[in-house]
Amino acid sequence: MRFWMLRNFVGAVALFAVGLTQGLSQGLAQDSSHGPVVVELFTSQACSKCRAADAFFSELASRDDVIAISWHVDYWNKLETRHGRWRDPYSDPQCTKRQRQYNKNLRGRRSIYTPQIVVNGIAETVGSNREDVGALINAARTGQPAAAIAAHRDDDKLVFDIGATPAGGEAFLVALKPVVSTEIHHGENAGMVIQEINVATELQSLGEVVSEGERLTVEAPQAGEHCALIVQEPSQGRILAAAYCPS
Repeated sequence: MRFWMLRNFVGAVALFAVGLTQGLSQGLAQDSSHGPVVVELFTSQACSKCRAADAFFSELASRDDVIAISWHVDYWNKLETRHGRWRDPYSDPQCTKRQRQYNKNLRGRRSIYTPQIVVNGIAETVGSNREDVGALINAARTGQPAAAIAAHRDDDKLVFDIGATPAGGEAFLVALKPVVSTEIHHGENAGMVIQEINVATELQSLGEVVSEGERLTVEAPQAGEHCALIVQEPSQGRILAAAYCPS
C-alpha cells in the first residue's frame, strides 16, 4: 500500500453506508446549515484495545452526518508479544505522520496512542470512549458551519462543487476500502478475524481551494472502490468541508 500526494487521482468511489447500529444517530438528524462531521480513527490490527474502537467506528460510519476514515498506523508492527509480531497490512508511515501532526496541533505533544479519534481536525479523544466522541461530534455539528459540497459523476469523471469556506485550504481525496476482513495470525489479536470499515489506502492532494469556493474534477475511480473529499486548513488544521464521492 502506498500513500501518494498527487494532483491527479485514479481510484476510489461512492457514498458508503452500512446497515449497522442506528441508535447513536437517533435525534441527531443533520442540520442543513452544517456539512457532515469528519471522524478519523487511528488504529492498528496489532492493538488489542483497538477492537472496541473499531466496532464503535463501524457504527459511526453508518451515520449520514459523519464522514468516517480509518488510518492504520505502523508503529504497532514492531511490538513483540508471546504470539509474535503482527504487521498490519493496511498500515503506512504516512498514517503515523498524520497522527503525529494532529497530536502536535491538539495536544502539544510528540507522543501518540491508539485507539485515537480526531473530530473535524480540531478535537481528539480515546477512540473507544463513546460518550466523549459523541460529545465532540455534537459540538462540531453545532459549531462553525462547514462549506457545502455538491458532488456528481459525469461519465468517467467525478465533479465536486465546493462552496465558500471561512478560509482557504487544501483539497485531499482519500481512497477507502469500504469493508476489510483480516485473519490475524500473530501478535495481541492472534487467532481473531477483524472486520474494519472505511480503511484509508491513499491520500492525494488536489491542490489549494480558495475561500470563495471552487469546482474540482477528477477521474472516476475503479469499480468497487470508495473515496472521500476533504478540504482542510493548512498544517492539517480544521476541516472546512467534506463529502463522500458520488456513485
